[in-house]
Amino acid sequence: MKGRHEIFFDDDRLCIEIARGTGVLKGYEIPRNKQSALLYHSAQMIEIDWQSVQMVGDDRCCLVFCPNEHFKELPVSAFELCGTLRPRCFELLKSLSHAIEEAGDRLYWNMDSVPLSNIWFFSNGDILLLSGQMGDALDMFELDEDRFWDKEAWYAHNCAEGFGKAHYLCQLLYYSLTTVVPFASPVVRENGFQAVPMNLLLTGTDEQTAGLGNTVDKAISDDRKFQLTQRHPLAFFRNLIDGYVELTPARFVPGYNPEIEAYKVKSEKRARRKAFFRKKGFITAMIILAALIVGSIAGWAIWRAVKPPLTKDLDEVEIIEYYYDALTNLDVGAMDEPLKYGYSGPDMVQVSTIYVTSTVQKSYEGQSNVVDPRQWIADGMGPLPQGSIVYGVSDVKVQQLDEDVFRATITSWSSENYLDETNTLVSDSGMDIYRYTEVVDFTFTSRGTWREIAKIEKVDMTLDQVYHVDYR
Repeated sequence: MKGRHEIFFDDDRLCIEIARGTGVLKGYEIPRNKQSALLYHSAQMIEIDWQSVQMVGDDRCCLVFCPNEHFKELPVSAFELCGTLRPRCFELLKSLSHAIEEAGDRLYWNMDSVPLSNIWFFSNGDILLLSGQMGDALDMFELDEDRFWDKEAWYAHNCAEGFGKAHYLCQLLYYSLTTVVPFASPVVRENGFQAVPMNLLLTGTDEQTAGLGNTVDKAISDDRKFQLTQRHPLAFFRNLIDGYVELTPARFVPGYNPEIEAYKVKSEKRARRKAFFRKKGFITAMIILAALIVGSIAGWAIWRAVKPPLTKDLDEVEIIEYYYDALTNLDVGAMDEPLKYGYSGPDMVQVSTIYVTSTVQKSYEGQSNVVDPRQWIADGMGPLPQGSIVYGVSDVKVQQLDEDVFRATITSWSSENYLDETNTLVSDSGMDIYRYTEVVDFTFTSRGTWREIAKIEKVDMTLDQVYHVDYR
């Protein structure tokens, strides 16, 4: 990809060709307060004056600079980073990061990326940066296709705030080493600007080249967590290059990589799907929604009856343990997973009631007073806040009675005396907590390749001990 803007000397004036043809300047007005270009020279910024946009010769409309002692040779456009400038791309991009940092908002103040036509490299290491005003002059005469490759293809997408300039420089590094503009492809843009992994565009990568490629991929991805951890983004970019100082661009060989075929098939398929829904999504969604409404009740019933539960890979003992863990966590949805469709079990109503109580307390008081007995025991069974409810199971032991019946012996805890409800103690000074041993039979049935609970029968309950706990 080459820049369209030819650069040449007219006597001792540096000229950048903008357009060709007579009359192209009709209606164009030179800004009264011209913003100077910037030359990054010997680690310092020098302001460079320009004369105007004018015709040079018969049909060349050009941006013309004032004569300047620093312009002793023609610079090369940043478009050549993947071409004639590629052998020096590491050095040049590192210098460009310093130049962009020094320039601050004197370039495009509202953009993180800089149009490639605004960046020119001299062989002595100097970098000429056109001001935003000068860039607008070039942009005004550009064709849409040229404007895309010059500016629009380089916007920082999916980028954390503050990381944009490093994001842009990593795009340039990607472009320099692979000869591909990372976000130019319609497939990439349709897929949320997820660039092709850099190493898939190279042949014969080794551990070092692949490592640099992976880091560049991460920097231009939508991994905002990674981007936000880089507190000094431009320093991050320079450190990235310095970290691979022993590498040369020649080690990165653009070419066909067989592994890209599978990636292309997958990404193109995803892009076609996204394009379809973007263009015809509303009509399609309305049709689908109407069909879903018509068949929702029957569809839900069928789905619920045949879908594998989350416990499909567990055996009977593990299912029982899963059930009581969900009970202690007041997770009615999880309790329902291993149950046969249509069977609710004997614990659902009580757990649902306590869950509602807990939710209401969180809404009004900011916290729930329902206490997990496992945590209370681990904390030393100390005082509890007034109004606490202790509920759950702390221990489960299971034995098999026959092929389908398993007996669970559990240690359960409650703030209620289930065996003598009239004798539950509630006072201003404290509360009683009751520990029970319960014997419960679980009857299992098979569906598909998994086991599910068809019946839960409570066989016995004994009160083991009563703990009096003070309020804190």
